[in-house]
Amino acid sequence: MSTTTFGGETVTQGIASAVRGCLDGARDTGTVPDADALTLLLTAHLELGAPEPGDWYVDDVHEVARVVRAGARPGGPRHPGALRDTAVLRSTWLAWCDHLVDQDGLVSDESPRRLRSAIEEVDLTVGGDRAPVPAPAGAEPLLDRLDGTPPRPIAPAEPGDLDDAARQCRTLADAARLTVWVDRGRLLRPDSEGRDALCAEDVPAAAAHLEASPAEIDHLFSVARSARLLRTTYTRVLAGRAAYAWSAGVPGAVADAWADALPAMTAEHGTTTLLALTDLFLLGRERAPRQITAAYRGRDGIDEERVRVALELLADLKAVHRTDGGFRIGRLGDHCMVRRLRRVGVPVRVTRAIADMDAHEVLSLTEEGRPTDTGDLLHRWIEGRDPDTAAGALLEASTAPGAWHRRRNVTELLARQGVDPETTLRPHLDHPVLGGWVRRLRATGEEPPTSRPTAWALLDDYAVLVEAGLPLPVRDRERLSPHAEHFVRSVRSSGHPAADTVLDRLADGELGLVLARAARRARSV
Repeated sequence: MSTTTFGGETVTQGIASAVRGCLDGARDTGTVPDADALTLLLTAHLELGAPEPGDWYVDDVHEVARVVRAGARPGGPRHPGALRDTAVLRSTWLAWCDHLVDQDGLVSDESPRRLRSAIEEVDLTVGGDRAPVPAPAGAEPLLDRLDGTPPRPIAPAEPGDLDDAARQCRTLADAARLTVWVDRGRLLRPDSEGRDALCAEDVPAAAAHLEASPAEIDHLFSVARSARLLRTTYTRVLAGRAAYAWSAGVPGAVADAWADALPAMTAEHGTTTLLALTDLFLLGRERAPRQITAAYRGRDGIDEERVRVALELLADLKAVHRTDGGFRIGRLGDHCMVRRLRRVGVPVRVTRAIADMDAHEVLSLTEEGRPTDTGDLLHRWIEGRDPDTAAGALLEASTAPGAWHRRRNVTELLARQGVDPETTLRPHLDHPVLGGWVRRLRATGEEPPTSRPTAWALLDDYAVLVEAGLPLPVRDRERLSPHAEHFVRSVRSSGHPAADTVLDRLADGELGLVLARAARRARSV
């Protein structure tokens, strides 16, 4: 994160730019905010987890006010100068709010009226409440389920594919139609509680245009606001930045609007939809409603029927897919979860596009990723590549001594692909780690494990069994006993991570007396 010095304080470039923008814009209004106070507010906001200076909710106002009342930034020293005059601090904060609303810089879907009202009313007295800052709104169910463990890496979908899927969501399409109807803007309904809505006289007109009921218009307005297709000022309803991005054909714009709108589209089900989607996202496999319910046993308000209804709604909205045994997450659902987790400060690793991955990356994803990402991953990666080059790259990415699972998976894939070891893989036939696996692909049958490469491949097999707490296969006794001395010497000199453990088991007689004697003699030398 780049930093600069502003007003004697080291701040991020984003905050410095935001402060300058606000100061420049305020000169025309005659009310210039205090630069130190604004720097304090935006720095506290950032250190409490805000992704950018313009991402404000009412909850953020109360969180930042707690920091102000405590007299210090969450991660830095006290700021007595900026905190001395609460009137200056409040007027600066209100000027920042006005600046965001005027310049379409409020990137959240918070009501500007509610936000400004919260700033006007919040207690800023230094030395007051020092209660802990709560997690951001909507974060608790996510953070509870993660329990400090980051999600597994996620394979991305193409932005165009996500957009196509989002366009199939009827609710989002209707919200977009409402946005078109709003056109150049409408008056915002006066509401003492700050609830944003169309004026009473506009609701019937919008309902007639969309062939919907007034209640449906209220819901679609909420969806369009959450999607950033519509935005509001203190008095008007206008097209939002997502509407412009969508109409301009910006890749991913429709999917982003869908993801931002999902909480509004599922609001009637409370947190149940979020909990169900979180479960499917983290596990990345097919799940039945009863399994998801069991995962949240003990949480109030969660039962199997509610989970089932929530999942059916998520399927209708294109977030999840119905399967024979239940439901699994879709790419749009993944997209939404990644955005939500990042907003609450959870690091989520999204890999490069599969077509852009190298062999190391794709193999790492097969080992670390979720089943929904890894099922046919290697086949998708090989498509569009020269088969011989791809086969060699996969093998070369499997040479780490402890990568026995990877070598097994790659060899099984190459066998299914019908790769010829005598031509395509000839450079690897004598490789000390890969050679034994490549030779297994030969049609002439398996060689005795007396050389280092063939012994290494067998040790890979045994390492898998050792990891699982399983015995060595009794069927290998007859195959290995005639070559006991050569095999044991190859094992001992191999350098394989599992060599000592295997020799101990052989010496204990796990594969018979002949191999036990050979292993004991090797140990005594």
